[in-house]
Amino acid sequence: MAKAAPAATSKQTHPALDFAGYSLPELFSIKSDIESAIQSRQAEEVQALRAKVAETAQTFGLSVEEVMGLSHGGRRITKHARGKQPAKYRGPNGEEWSGRGPPPRWMKPYLAKGKTKEDFLIKQAA
Repeated sequence: MAKAAPAATSKQTHPALDFAGYSLPELFSIKSDIESAIQSRQAEEVQALRAKVAETAQTFGLSVEEVMGLSHGGRRITKHARGKQPAKYRGPNGEEWSGRGPPPRWMKPYLAKGKTKEDFLIKQAA
């Protein structure tokens, strides 16, 4: 198996690793060991980060949910409105479209004939 490497710190560089002398099964075993170590280390780092965020939030008198913008039932608070939007475009037969998403079916034939979306803009009252 591979020689145990000394514990690396963020300031140390690792020596060049030479895997030429290993068989394929040994390389797969090394790969598995490395992946396991990465998962374990990542879980430790995430846990430490969560603790640090919770501690910092507490010093400001906030919850982690408030800091992360999750104070509405676990959903992130957005700056734009969700749901049905007011109409921005109106077709000749009274069809309406907010302007979000792909153009509606009623508009496609007009666009194909050379009209533009701006031709259907609803005039805003000043």
